Amino acid sequence: MPLPPLSRLRKGVVFFTILLFIFILSRLLFIKKNDSPSLPEKAVPSLRTEMCLMVTSGGPVNVDTIFHLKKSLNRIYAYSSFAYDFNVADTLWHIWYYNSERIKAIPCTLRSTGCYSYLPADSLRKGDWSLDTRQKGILMNIRQFKIED
Repeated sequence: MPLPPLSRLRKGVVFFTILLFIFILSRLLFIKKNDSPSLPEKAVPSLRTEMCLMVTSGGPVNVDTIFHLKKSLNRIYAYSSFAYDFNVADTLWHIWYYNSERIKAIPCTLRSTGCYSYLPADSLRKGDWSLDTRQKGILMNIRQFKIED
């Protein structure tokens, strides 16, 4: 059985077929190849810092980003937990900031899979705070929190 003549096909079908053919041909001809292989990035060991009201042997308790001074707040803890492949041979530092003013730099007290530091209530003021976690001067993590009345 011979093919029907092209004059009987609708113009839209012919246009769509040609357009589809051009698209497939362009995808096959203009595939970009990655000439420069990228080197794998060095995996950064995971380090996570949480702000809390208490630290127990199981980790941080009452984790939050907003703390209230009126609720008999004694201390605010910063607890940094890290993966097992994290290098703890070098000291981790928690650097506390009130707005942009540096308040205190405290070395972390190590535990099995984390470390912590704290600020007593007499050092705390209402406003925006942040905590930088650093090792060998390299910024590892930033945690922002707020203290309200």
